This record gives sequence, C-alpha cells and structure tokens, in this order.
Amino acid sequence: MSVKLRDHVVFESRASMIRNIMDALADNSKSVVGVYGMGGMGKSTLLEDVERMLIEERSFDWVAKADVSKTPNIHTIQGDIAACLKLTDIKKEETISARAKLLRERLEKEGREKKKVLIILDNLWEKLDLKLVGIPCGHDNKAIGCNLLLTSRDQRLLQREMGCDREFLLGGLEKEEARALFERTVGDKVHDNEFKPWVEVALHRCAGVPFLIVAMGKLLKYAALYEWRDTLKKIEKFDHRESNGLIDQMLQWSYDRLEGEAKSLLRLCVVCSVSKPSLENLVRYGFGLGLFQQVSSMEEARDRLHTQIRALQASALLLDSEDVGGFKIHDLVREFVASVSSRDHHPLLVLEDKVESVTELQVNKLESYEAMCFPNMKELPPELNCPELHILLMSTDYESTDYESLYIPDSYFNSMRNLMVLNLAGVRLTRSPSPFQLLANIHTLCFQNCSFEDVAILGNLKRLQILSIVDSKIQRLPKEIGQLVELRSLDLSDCPELEIIEPGVLQSLTNLEELYLKQSFHHWSAGEQTQPTNASLSELNHMKKLCTLHVSIPDPRVLPDDLYVEKLTKYEIRMGKEWRWWKDCNGSRTLELKLDPFRDVLRKVCIKGILDKTNDLLLNKLDGSEQSICALSRKGFPELKHLQVKNSPSVCYILECPSLPALETLLLKNLINLEKIYHNHISIESFSTLKVVRVESCNKMEVLFPCSVVRQLPHLEKIEVVSCELMWGIVEADDDRGKLELPKLHVLKLHGLPNIANFFSAGSSPSRSTSDNQVGTQIVFFNGQQVAFPSLETLEVDGLGNPGFMFSPSMVKSLAQLRNLTMFL
Repeated sequence: MSVKLRDHVVFESRASMIRNIMDALADNSKSVVGVYGMGGMGKSTLLEDVERMLIEERSFDWVAKADVSKTPNIHTIQGDIAACLKLTDIKKEETISARAKLLRERLEKEGREKKKVLIILDNLWEKLDLKLVGIPCGHDNKAIGCNLLLTSRDQRLLQREMGCDREFLLGGLEKEEARALFERTVGDKVHDNEFKPWVEVALHRCAGVPFLIVAMGKLLKYAALYEWRDTLKKIEKFDHRESNGLIDQMLQWSYDRLEGEAKSLLRLCVVCSVSKPSLENLVRYGFGLGLFQQVSSMEEARDRLHTQIRALQASALLLDSEDVGGFKIHDLVREFVASVSSRDHHPLLVLEDKVESVTELQVNKLESYEAMCFPNMKELPPELNCPELHILLMSTDYESTDYESLYIPDSYFNSMRNLMVLNLAGVRLTRSPSPFQLLANIHTLCFQNCSFEDVAILGNLKRLQILSIVDSKIQRLPKEIGQLVELRSLDLSDCPELEIIEPGVLQSLTNLEELYLKQSFHHWSAGEQTQPTNASLSELNHMKKLCTLHVSIPDPRVLPDDLYVEKLTKYEIRMGKEWRWWKDCNGSRTLELKLDPFRDVLRKVCIKGILDKTNDLLLNKLDGSEQSICALSRKGFPELKHLQVKNSPSVCYILECPSLPALETLLLKNLINLEKIYHNHISIESFSTLKVVRVESCNKMEVLFPCSVVRQLPHLEKIEVVSCELMWGIVEADDDRGKLELPKLHVLKLHGLPNIANFFSAGSSPSRSTSDNQVGTQIVFFNGQQVAFPSLETLEVDGLGNPGFMFSPSMVKSLAQLRNLTMFL
C-alpha cells in the first residue's frame, strides 16, 4: 500500500515514518528530531519527502535544508540555509564568523516574531558545531529558538552530540513495497513467467534495502535470463548481520562489469567528491590524466564524460542528479571504491580534514598512491615522497575565519615527477624559483583563490594542456605563457585584478580550444595600434581551433571587422558596460549588447554571424531604426531560447514574421513604445515553446496576448505583468472557442496594473469608468467556465484596477494546487 505525495509515490512504511516525524516536530517539547539507519536505507530521500509535505502543509514559516556530509563545508552549509531564508546579505560576507553572525541574528529575529523555522541537516558523520554555523544553541550544542531535523547512521551521535529529543530508526521496506520498487526499476520484464522465480531471489537478496533494490534493478533491467541467473548465483544469500557485505558484493558485481575507462572515471569521482562535485573538474582532470581514449578535443572529452556518467548512473554506482553541473555519489559507493582501488593497485588517499594523519602513514604506502586529496587544510602537510602520484588536489580552508593563504616551498613537488594533474586552492606562490620546475609531465594545472607574484613561473611547463587560474590575485599574463603552445584550455575567470595580457601571448596559443575571461580581463587594445600595450581581439583569429569563448568588451569599437566567429560553438560575449551577472546566463551561446552609444556595432559582420547562432540574447538601449527585434537577425533567430530587451525606445514589437520557434523565455522591461509583442498575423510555430513571459514598465501595451495565440502556448509556466499603466487585459478574447485552459501555468503575478479589470477580456478596451464593468462585456477572472489553471501554485496580485470584480468568492477554492497566495486588494 502506498500514498501519493504530489507527483510520486511514497510507500506506506515511509509515509508512516513521515507522519511520525511531523508529529514529533509539531510537539513543542521536542525541538530536535533525528532519523538514523544504516547506509542505503533512503534517509536523504525520506527527508526530501518530509520537506515537501511540511512546505505543502505550511507547518513552518521557513524550511531550510543543507547537506552536511562526511567533510562538512561550513561556508556552503551557511549559504544553503541562508538561501532558503532569502537572506541575500550573507553573500556579501566572506568569513565564516561574519556569515554566522548574520544567520544567528536572522534566526533570533524570526524567534522573537514567533515565526517557526525548521533547519534540516542531512548526513551527519560527526558533531556539527551549531554556533560555528550560526544556529542559536546552548552550551550543550542543542538548538534554541528553531527546530532541527537531522539524519545520521549513528543514533549515539544524534543523542549525545546534537541533543536530539526523539530519534526514529529507518529500516528496510516491507516485502510488497520492495517488490513495487523493484518492478518500477526493472519494468514489465518482472511479469514474464521465466523471470518471476528470479525476481523472488533478487528481492530476497536485497532484503528491503532501497539502495540495493534500485542497484539490482538497474543491473538486471536490460539483462537476459542467463545473466539474471549468473548474477544472482554469484551474489551470496543475504545475512541480516552482514548487510554491508551484501552491498559490497552487489557493488563489486557492478564494478567488475565496467570497462577500464569507466573504472578510472569512478575512482576520479571518489577523489573529487569530497568537495563540491563538478563535471567541469572531471573533464579537466580526466583529460589531463589521459583517461578519455581516442578523443581529439575538449568537446569530445565532455561528450565522452557525459556518456560514461550516464553509464555509471545506470549501474547505480553514481546517483541520478538534478544538478546539470555536478554529480552525486553515495557514501556506500565512495567507501567501496576507495577500498577496492587499493586491492586493484590504484590506491587513493582522501584525508578529509585530518591532515595530521599523513605523518602516521607508512612511507611505503605513500610511495604507492596514485591519487591524493587534502580538502579544507588548515596547514600544509609535510613534503611527501610520492613517485607514483598522478593527481593531487590540495585545498586550504580559505573560507574559514582565520584563513591565511599557505606558502608552497620550492621543493614541495620534487618527488612527484609523474604528477599529471594538480589543483591548488588558497596558496601563495613566489616569483622564483618555481615549485613546479620538475613537473615535466603535468597536463592539468588549476588554481583557485591563489596569489601570484609572477605567473611567468609557469612558462616552462611545456606539456601543459589545461591551465585554470580562477578567483585569484593576478595582474599580468606575461609573454612566458605564450610558450605553452600545447595549451587546449585557458580559464582566467573571476580575476578582476588582471589588467594586462601582453601582446602576442594569445596568438601564440594556436592549439587553444577554450578561452574563459568571465568577470576578468577587458582592457583590449585596438587592432590598429602600432605599439599596443595589451592584447587585441584580432589575436583570436590565430586560434584556428578556438570554439569556446567567454569575454567582455566594454568598448565595442575595438572589435575588428574581420573577427572570425563561425568556428565558435559556445560563447558568452558581453559588449558595452556590464549589467547582468554572468551566472544568470541561460544558454550555451549568450550575447549581451548594451548599444548606447555604440549603435554601429550591429552593422559588423561578426556580430551578425553571432546573432544568427545565439540562444540567449540580451539587448539594452537599442535606439536606432529597428522597430522589430527579429529584424536584427538575417535568419530570424532560429535557435534563440531566451530573449531579454530593456530600455529600448525604438522597439514597437518583437515579432513581425513567423520566427522565434525555439523561444522559452521572454523578458521585456521599460520599452516605452512597445504596443504589441507581435505584429500582424503570427504562425502556429511562433512562441509555441514559450515557458516564461515577464513584461514590466511597458506603458503602451494594452493586452499581453490574444486568446488565439495563448491557445498555441501549451508549455507556458509563468506570467508576470508589472507596472503597465494601459494594460486592460492579459488575454484578449479574439475567438469564440469557449473555455481557455493553461495546463502548465504554475506562477501568475500581476502588480501595478491600474486599468485592468479581468484576466480574460473582451476584444476592445473597456471604459475606465466603473459603470462599464459589466459581466456582459467582460468575462470574470476565474469563474471555472472560461479560463482554467489546473497547475497554478503561486498567485500574486497587487495594485489592480478593479480587483473586487475580478475575483469571485470561490475562486481560491477552485485552485487545488495553489501553495502561495499574496493579494493586496
């Protein structure tokens, strides 16, 4: 038996546990509640369901959640909690103590105002100092003024170190629940008479452990009957006293089926998973290690990585992840891979925060390690004799209160001559001599939050293929970097102090495929200067392999007419004064143009070429002869997905012909002459993929869309209309087809519309006198007959012309999915 929680099924045993947890949280005498159980039981999944139900039932004013993990990052935990509380000021603070003070003050304020706050802390391995995070607590580390919901494998940790008032043991699934989960994973094959007996064997082996059930199901989903028999016979009968043994057997079976490249990638995932997991880091490290066989470019390496990640997820060795830029690995898999790697003569060393344990290791063990990771170091480990080391990841605790960057001695890497990948975070590097002078085999070198006296010390690393210096103190990219002719990728993002790239350096990097200068260098010289003091954009033409470019060009006049852009497949190009954060970019090919006072830039051939391929376009201060946005592209923007236009008085409409077939987001702001989004008739294809539309301060617009167009928007999820003085209707009734339904609309926000009376209005502008507001000429806003929003979750209404007429008494009741309602009538 199971119950439905929104869009997925929660089994009865879990639903009962969820209700018990919620009852405990509702008990004022129990402020800290915990869930414990062995690995693989689904504690984190259970918390997701609890969180969802608490938000649905509005049991708390605020629900915040953070993953603690085996290697807790206090800075990240604070950020996750603050984001849920909408405490944006915390982003301005860098130190742990300052962020903790802000967080504590906010939580104490919520307590004084009698607001209920729940903080969910998932996956505790050891005591978490709540005071250090910023959660108000007593001397015994027990939370004060807010509720905590915790998970751990260790009940004693919850009781003794975190002050839990009530703990719940999460056990295995009931027999029928286990069967349902297995069937859901494997599919219809379980109903085949040949397979049925082996389904019973598989379920018996898994004994209700969700992790095992899913892993087994993924392993057997596409297997033939003989593979089922062979697999299940090799996995010994389950013994409840040896649950981890069975998990290891299951993982071993999946691991043994991997090819060499996939095994190497999985080991790399384990090494990288102790910090924030990043697919981009996996690509750079894997490429430097030569992990990807028979790939000739960084882009091919990314494709191979994503293919292998999908394969590892299919085998349950990696978890499915909603984070497109990261990956997730279960603690059980991390522990297993670390163990089996030593057996297979590929030993890994991940020391977490315990740097002092390096001195306790036997010298002969250090000499055999191939991969080592030291996250959150407070001091540098002693010089290590690691001749077999291929990858070393070292990060200081540079986000802590008392952080001081660590100095790397010149001889530190002398015994690591086989090192191929090195990542350093929070270190200081002096001018000379270089600690890297003997790293002849280094292929990938990454720095984060580091300081350099002179980057020229890297110029002798002739085999270097990937160089990343991000969020670091660097003023100059000297001519010596031009000697790195094998370089494929150069990332200098978030280095605002970088003011000089010496002329000729970029054009020397003829093998470069990727150049990242986000939030960084932008002092480009004009190409015609006889003695330039800085790099010019014309140097990019010498990079015949360049396909990825992230760059800012404050003065578009330095843009050469002959800049070759056809080779670019990914880009983020910003021209004019910066006015949007890079992180807000939604596409892989982004162009931002702030045209005033550089209107002539639109006539450049290279810009026209970029416009034709762009899928994320922002236009600011377009004030020329163009009345339509679509007129800017020779091909009508066939790939444009996200469009934002603001402060452009010349724009009267967006569409003038059938176009924008891929558009998903449309944001329009302060377009004082915009009358309509479309001009004349538009085809069925136009806007058919639109998901989000926001119109703000467009005071000539009277109607957002005609009804005939809205019927062609089956994917529309969000509508926001703000401060449009003449707007008298959102949808204009221009057909007689009756009821209008927006099946996927989740969010509707209407603010500052003094002349609007209805959402769905008749085909002419109503009189502004209230006597004309009659049902005969205008259709009631939500009457259940003419317009339906079956999926609406958020409704915000403020400053409308005649809200009493727009909303019927039973309107809110008819919106079954509504979770957030804000009305100022």
